Amino acid sequence: MLDKNFCTLKSFKSLEELLTKELSFSKSLIKKYIPKRKLQYALKERDEVSIPLEILNNGYINPIYSGEEIIILKEDENFIAVNKPAGIHGHPHNYSETNTVLNFLRSMKSISIFAEKSSDAESNLLYRLDMHTSGVLIFAKNKEAFSKVRSAFVESVKKKTYIAVVSGKFDQEGDHDHYLESFGEKGSKMRPTESGSHKVRISTKLLQYNSEENVSLVEVKLGQGVRHQIRCQLSAIGFPILGDELYGGAGSNRLYLHAYKYEIKVDEFNFEAESREEKLFLTLFDLNSCF
Repeated sequence: MLDKNFCTLKSFKSLEELLTKELSFSKSLIKKYIPKRKLQYALKERDEVSIPLEILNNGYINPIYSGEEIIILKEDENFIAVNKPAGIHGHPHNYSETNTVLNFLRSMKSISIFAEKSSDAESNLLYRLDMHTSGVLIFAKNKEAFSKVRSAFVESVKKKTYIAVVSGKFDQEGDHDHYLESFGEKGSKMRPTESGSHKVRISTKLLQYNSEENVSLVEVKLGQGVRHQIRCQLSAIGFPILGDELYGGAGSNRLYLHAYKYEIKVDEFNFEAESREEKLFLTLFDLNSCF
């Protein structure tokens, strides 16, 4: 965590008073990064004080990107779609993080909206992908497009198509409905239940079977998505995703779930992006022959 040094122009009864009353930072923010005993220090005129950059730059995205190469799939005046690599997050949780998709977009100086301060850490991200899921991730490039899509997300997103690799020959094509609930430490996992507040659905189709490796490539169409939904529901019907050990899948070099296609259509906004260039999937299947 990096700090920036300042010289005070007047006295304060505590560092907390300087940060909250003079600089208008919230108490919850400063207590997250500065120990309580340090916040109680009295400050005299011309004292030097160190303030963490996470506080000073709260709401901003670090313009440095330190991750692997990210491919831009498609872009217009309203949206930009990238091929998110597996193993990175879509957005940072604090200013120190530099290995997320939003850091990559912020590093592109031509897209001004990602340089603006935002009260939302996701900053124009239209939907989330799990850290271990790769594929199409779409961001709005202006506030109007973001508001239009997010205010009616279920109706706006016309297609949400994923591909997954599962062990064995897949024989569960069709619609699959479940009630899901979170459980475990801090709700880290999902599981099916007999009833719930709403039912979720995936529609599945076998695209290709690799008999040598005894694995299947499955197309999964998603309705109203919830966290870990595809992972949980495929496991529930007896075909956990390859590499998804949390849900009973065989160990592998990655979790083989990939967001293949998203289509957005609301009012004047119409945008579609797909990604079939995923290296590890290509070692098992020819994606160009599957669609």
